Order: sequence, then C-alpha cells, then structure tokens
Amino acid sequence: MIRMLLALALAGGLAGLARAAPLTVEEARAASDRAVRLLLTVNQAFSDEYFHSGEWEKAVAALDRMIALRPDDVEPYTNAAWLLWSTNQVDRAMEYYSRMLENNPTDPAGYFTVGSYYYFTRRDYTAALPYLEKSIRFGAKPPESHLYGHCLEKLSKTAEALAFWQSLLTEHPDDEVAARQIEKLTRQAPGEGETPADG
Repeated sequence: MIRMLLALALAGGLAGLARAAPLTVEEARAASDRAVRLLLTVNQAFSDEYFHSGEWEKAVAALDRMIALRPDDVEPYTNAAWLLWSTNQVDRAMEYYSRMLENNPTDPAGYFTVGSYYYFTRRDYTAALPYLEKSIRFGAKPPESHLYGHCLEKLSKTAEALAFWQSLLTEHPDDEVAARQIEKLTRQAPGEGETPADG
C-alpha cells in the first residue's frame, strides 16, 4: 500500500514538473520543498509500518533517510535512538543522540530527550542533570522543565531545587507541580534528601 502511494505521489510530482519552459529559481525552490515534504511523509509511513511489523532495523533505516532530509528535526533521531536502546543497542543509540545535539545545539527538546533517557531509563541522575539544565537554558517550559527540579532533588541538591521551583512558580504562577514541590521542600528538614519525582 505504501509503495503504491509512493509511486502515485512521485508520478504526480513529476507530472507537475513537466513543462517546456525552464523553472525559475523560486519555482525550483518550491518544487524542491514539495519533494522533501513528500519524501519525509513517505519515509515516516515506512518507519511506522516497519515498527508495527517488528522490522526495527528497516524502521531505523527509514528514520535515517528522514534525518538526511531534515537534520534539524530532532524527532527522527529520538525515535531511532529509542528503537536501538530498546533492543540493547545502547552504543548505537548514543550515536544518534550525539548527532542530534551536534546538528541541533540549541533545541531544548533534544537535550530534554537525552536527559529523560538518563533519568528514567538509566536512573543516572548525575548524567541527566547537565542535559536537563541545557534544555531549560534553551527554552524548555513546564511540564518538561519540571524534570530538572526533580533531578536536583534526586541528587539531594535541595537548596538548588527549592530555588529552581520558586523561580519557576514566579514565571508560571499556576504551576501546581512547582507549588507542591516548594511546599514539600520547605517542610523538609535540612539534609533530609530529595522527594520523589512527581509531575
């Protein structure tokens, strides 16, 4: 079905380009953009199909093609990395994370994804912290930014966590998670440690 869709879409796209006069620069640019969008859509469909059929290496290959077309989109990297570390191919997964951050050095979603991996999957809060901090530096907002505060608490950095939650509540007065964490931390005796991640 997908291959038939691809053939029809390509045929339609090529037919649209058939003309006697050469394309102007603007027309060529628009045609190129349409072709890229088409290829992204098709490879996303391939990736989904291969994922659901259990052909994960083929799904990763489709995601690779998407990365080649749009290296500034973090989602294909994160999806490929997830497929790989889910099948115990951690080294390959980390290569995707590294490439993602290299090609998108100011995208908060990329740093949040890597930080989340270390926080939830590896339970390595020390490794997670700098990625979560960078996600906030580059613009992460609640609820994603909450994880940084929870990570500080996991590392028993109570004063830093309290300051973070207070700052977050000042910026987002309706943030119930920040308000709840402030209440917990102000009740907590000095040196008692962290509270569980919650929200």
